[in-house]
Amino acid sequence: MPIRTLPAKLILAVVSVICYGLISLLAETLDSYPGSPDSGLWIHHLIGIVFGALVMSSYVGSQQRIWRVIAMCIASAAIYYLAIHFVTDGPLGYDTILTFVASGSGAALLVGLAVSALAPRTFSRKLIPLTLVAGAAGGAMFEFKLALDEIMLVAHAAWQLLVCLALHFSFRNAET
Repeated sequence: MPIRTLPAKLILAVVSVICYGLISLLAETLDSYPGSPDSGLWIHHLIGIVFGALVMSSYVGSQQRIWRVIAMCIASAAIYYLAIHFVTDGPLGYDTILTFVASGSGAALLVGLAVSALAPRTFSRKLIPLTLVAGAAGGAMFEFKLALDEIMLVAHAAWQLLVCLALHFSFRNAET
């Protein structure tokens, strides 16, 4: 059964952010060992899978639940990987806020469309503007790097919580 309350969804988003932090610290630790494989690829997929399992899958109903949750996790992993790839290798360059805003917006929109298609949820006209604005604001947070936040936990928290809110208010009154 889908999770309906906003506080429950926000708690899942916070748990997802905590998992992001733990996964990032694990990757840094593993990368510090000589001869260890680069964590670059698996870390992005794992972070995406966790977000899909916790935040996106809260919209999945009981019908074919396991397959929809798996599809949601795969979609989320692909979206996270594409967002990172756009920032690091995209046409706008890594050192501009526009890159983060565009990546955040695009990723949030793709998350919303994936939830709409895979959960499935009735498409809401509010989905596009809410996800684009939430993703842009969350993406902009990546430009404001904090000295004590080397793994960008604050930026990830902002993006995930804003996208969680956008999804909730996009689908709240839409039929399921």
